[in-house]
Formats: sequence, C-alpha cells, structure tokens
Amino acid sequence: MSTNPKKTYAQLETERRERLEQDRQRQAAEEARIRAAAAERERLQRLENLRNQSIAQTEATIAKIQQKSPEIYPQDSSELAKRGQNLLNSLRGVTTEYQLQNTIQELPKIEQELDRAISRKRRDDEEKKRKAELEKQQFELEELERQIAQIPQADAIKFDSAGRTAAQTALSALRTAIASGNPQTARSPLNTATAAVEQHIASVARNRAQWEQQKAAAEQALGELQALIAGLRADPIALRWQTHLVDELAAQLQTGIAAIEAEQFDKPALILAAAKTQEQEIIATANAAQIQADQRDYIAKSIAETLAEMGFFVNEPQLEYPDHPNAALILKAATNSGKGISISVPVEGEVWYNVDGYSKTTEAAVGGGTAAVCDEAENVLKEMHDRLGAEFGINMSEVTWEGKDPDRIIREADDLPSNSQQQNRTGN
Repeated sequence: MSTNPKKTYAQLETERRERLEQDRQRQAAEEARIRAAAAERERLQRLENLRNQSIAQTEATIAKIQQKSPEIYPQDSSELAKRGQNLLNSLRGVTTEYQLQNTIQELPKIEQELDRAISRKRRDDEEKKRKAELEKQQFELEELERQIAQIPQADAIKFDSAGRTAAQTALSALRTAIASGNPQTARSPLNTATAAVEQHIASVARNRAQWEQQKAAAEQALGELQALIAGLRADPIALRWQTHLVDELAAQLQTGIAAIEAEQFDKPALILAAAKTQEQEIIATANAAQIQADQRDYIAKSIAETLAEMGFFVNEPQLEYPDHPNAALILKAATNSGKGISISVPVEGEVWYNVDGYSKTTEAAVGGGTAAVCDEAENVLKEMHDRLGAEFGINMSEVTWEGKDPDRIIREADDLPSNSQQQNRTGN
C-alpha cells in the first residue's frame, strides 16, 4: 500500500507546533484566569479576615473606652468614642488591604489617647485628693487651735503647763508640714498634734476638777470651822470661861481663809480637826469652871440668906474683879449695932471672913505663948456654919485665923476681944 503526501514533513511540523502553541496559549490564559481568580479570592479573604480582626480590635477598644469612662473626663470619653466609631465605619468601607492598613493606624492612636486621658484624670484626681486632704488637714489644724484657744491661758499654765507646751510644739510642726504641700508628710504630725491637744484638754479638765474639788472641800471645812466658832460664841458658858480660846479659834478662821487664797487646800481640814479637839477642851474646861462657879454662887447665896436670917443686912454678892468670872464673890453683911462681916467666897479653896466691930483680944495660949481671941465673931460664924449645914447641906470647916489657939474653949460673946481689924477665915 502506498500514499502520496501533499505536504512536506517540515510543513507538518510547523503547523503542529503552531497548534500546540495556540492550545498552550489558550490553556495558559485559562490558567492565568484561574490563578487570578484564586489570588483575588485569597486577597478578598485576607482582606475580610484583616477587616474583621481590625473591626474586632476597634470594637474592643470602643468597649474599653466605655468601661474606662468613669476614669476619664466626659469630654475625653465622648471624643474617643466618636473616633472609635468613625474608625469602625471606615474599616467597614475599605476595599484593599492597603487602605485597611492605613485606616487601622488610627486604633493605636485612640488607645494611646485613652491611656493619656486616664492618666490625665488620674493625675487631676490625685491633685484634687491632695488638695482636699491638705484642706482637711488645714481644717483639723484650725480646729485644734480653736480647741486650745478655748482653754484660758491661766488655766492651761496652772493645770497642765507641760501639756500646753507639748501641744503648741506639735501644732507648730503640723503647720510646717501642711505648708510643704504634701499631705502625706503632714499625716503623722496631724496624729501627734491631735493626741497632744486631746491629752492637754483632758489633763486640764481633770486637774481643774480635782482643784475645784479640793477647794470645795477646803471651803466646806472652813464653813464648818465658822459654824463651830459661831456655836461657841452662842454658848454663854464657853464664852464666859474660854473667851480667849474662842478668839484664838476665830483667828484660825482667818488663817484658813488665807490658806485657801494661797491654794493650800489641805490646811483648812487640819485647822478644823484641831479646832474640833480644842472645842471639846473648851467645853469641858468651861463646864468644869461653871460647876465651880455654881458651887461658889450657891455657897455665897446660902451664906447671904443665912446671915439675913441671923439679922444681918446683906448686900448682893459682887465679883471681886468684875472682868474675871472666876474671881471670888464678895458679900458684905452688917447688923444694926454696926458689926459687920465681909466674906470672900472663891471658886475653890477657903472662904475668907473679915469681921469688923467685934471684940478681939490676945490671951495666954494653952501650953504657953499667946493667941488671938475673937469669941463673939467666932460664935456668929459657927452659928452660920451650923445653919448652912442644916439648911443648905454645906458643911464648913472650923473657923481659923492667924494666931488662934486650937486648944482654947470658946467664950461667950460678951467676953470676945474688940480688935476690929482681926481677919478670920474658914475652909469650906
């Protein structure tokens, strides 16, 4: 079998190559389209992913702005929220990654501005806190100074001088600390000053109360002393016999007044205690003296009544010394015949008689020597003694006188000597 080729081999080869090239071109174009489509899809997917990521980041930042809004000023919060929303809108409208990258550059700026806004407000808040604390510390200082000023200077020095100095020193240190402008520096001085002032106030109050209590006790003691003296002055017996001691107690009253003025508050109580002891002694002594005086008065009155019964004219008994209540009582008695007896009745001891107008002689004494004799006066006095014993219960001893013979028997009245100057006495 055989054929007759119309084209040469070279021609066939060329055509085939051209067809191959054309096929290749068509396939390459399709492949390029496929590659381009795949690349575009990848770019769009990447863009979408990046946009979604950027949007999420932006939304997180916007949420953070809202969350931090209490920490920043309202105008900053509003401005940052607006920028965040604008960024979010722009991100949603970008069509290329290049646009996206350029647009997303706003996000760190917003975040940085948020940090600055937080820091700015924090600094401002701290400054406000600082100023507020300084103002409070200044107020506390002024309040402490007012409290100190309410205590009179005299009371402060009198009742807590050291505390006053400590408080003033602490307040001075606090003023200096506040002036530094750092409230933290002033905290410790404020605590110290507050404690010093409170302690000073408490000490003054406590010491003043104690002082007033002591003064009141002293004044009460003085009042009791004054009442004691008034009681003694109202007691006629105490005043009669112990006037000088009552006057001495009255002088102690002035001593007590001076002691209170000198703030020697314990002294009036001591004076009062001594005065109470002395009061008992005054009363006891006065009562004893009055008993003796009553005995004297009773004896004198009894003698006066007895002599009157015996026919004598008797004068009212008089004190020998009117200014001395313990002086002897003097009685003067006389008869119509001119015979008289002067009698001295002391508060204690012997009763003395002085007879006048009675006969007195000197006779030989039993056993030798001489003795003064006054039988008539002795008989009168003996009768008086007997009556005193019988009527008044007063027992008188034997009448004696200087030079009397104790062994001589008394004679009748008409035998008595006539020496009117002879003084007779007897013990009661």
